[in-house]
Amino acid sequence: MYDTYADDIFRYILVHVHDRDLAEDLTADTFVRALKAIDRFDFSKPRPWLYKIAQNLLYDHWRKRRTEQLPEDFDVTSDIDLEEGLERQLTQERVRSAVALLSEPMRSVVILRFISGYSAKQTAETLNISESNVRVIQFRALKRLRGRLS
Repeated sequence: MYDTYADDIFRYILVHVHDRDLAEDLTADTFVRALKAIDRFDFSKPRPWLYKIAQNLLYDHWRKRRTEQLPEDFDVTSDIDLEEGLERQLTQERVRSAVALLSEPMRSVVILRFISGYSAKQTAETLNISESNVRVIQFRALKRLRGRLS
């Protein structure tokens, strides 16, 4: 189970926390919690169960920090023109800030659909909601992001 889902869980958490070390720790904690609750595990749907554990760990993390701000540490690579790099950095910061202001369901759908590359069906299974609900949440999230970014 770890070999199959660890990379996906790690990417999901990393997008939320933007700290590799913390994402690795929370990914490990996800599988430790899963192992402790293996007697309640639904083997027919491992992905939603693992994502729910990861999501709960993220909630716990944010509750401890009492903030959901995303970090602002970007590297401008040397082969990119400085002006272009700064503009790109500002755009990334604006998008991250706008995504951070979304509700958790909207943020999760946006991350799974556009960063993790999941289909609507995979996103629905992961979040344990209907595929039509994913599409509605995605539509509303994109509408809010367009409003905030324009």
